[in-house]
Amino acid sequence: MGMLFDYLKGIAVTKNIYDYNSENYQLVNEVRQTIKELKDAEIYFQSVTDPDLVDYAIYRLESLKRKYIYLLKKAKKEGINFDNFSSLLS
Repeated sequence: MGMLFDYLKGIAVTKNIYDYNSENYQLVNEVRQTIKELKDAEIYFQSVTDPDLVDYAIYRLESLKRKYIYLLKKAKKEGINFDNFSSLLS
């Protein structure tokens, strides 16, 4: 499915996240999607020059960061280990 999914497969330790209908699998996919959106938002932020668009880009980045943190906390409650997951953002 991709490098990120393979990475997640290697670090998810306590729950079976590979049942494609499970909430855990859906949560992992949501984390993956949020990371992609964060990377896209960062690129957008770096490319805009209009002050209104800069404000929008900052707002978007901050909201995605909070969503990412929320999802990681939720995953932790579900027993999915994402200890090294933040290194994917750099």
